[in-house]
Amino acid sequence: MSPYLGVALAYLAGSIPAAYIAGRVTKGIDLRQHGSGNLGATNVYRVLGAKVAVAVLLFDAAKGAIPVLLFPRLFNSLADSQSATLWAIGYGIAAIAGHVRPVFLLWKGGGKGVATASGVFGALAPAAIGVSLAVWFLVLVISGYMSLASLAGAVALPIAIVVFSGVR
Repeated sequence: MSPYLGVALAYLAGSIPAAYIAGRVTKGIDLRQHGSGNLGATNVYRVLGAKVAVAVLLFDAAKGAIPVLLFPRLFNSLADSQSATLWAIGYGIAAIAGHVRPVFLLWKGGGKGVATASGVFGALAPAAIGVSLAVWFLVLVISGYMSLASLAGAVALPIAIVVFSGVR
């Protein structure tokens, strides 16, 4: 099958608005009208609580990781490993784009893509994302600010990728 079909499916998977669904199912609300108005795990935490936020976070990360891990095998069976890696990155980008601009919400009101991008990077560079998550957690515990923790984790990620890949 065409890898372009994989890109479309990755976008559709990324478009599944877990936070929106969680708001509707648990409290009958549209999270875009509550808290920060963002359909991300942080707003879910503020409005719906920790248990629901963890479920949304894991779902959003999975919709980034699954296309990266599975679609190269499904849609690129004859491709060399370098080509399959490039397609995996493309599938990840499509999933993130779907989260940010979800077709199921008419391309409006998605999340910022942090959890979905974390899933993508977790599939592409697991050791580096482990370092990034450790930095994120440490900054969150010390500062109490999710935004600061996310920025610190984002800064740590490319540094960890360079360290683990041996690039000089």
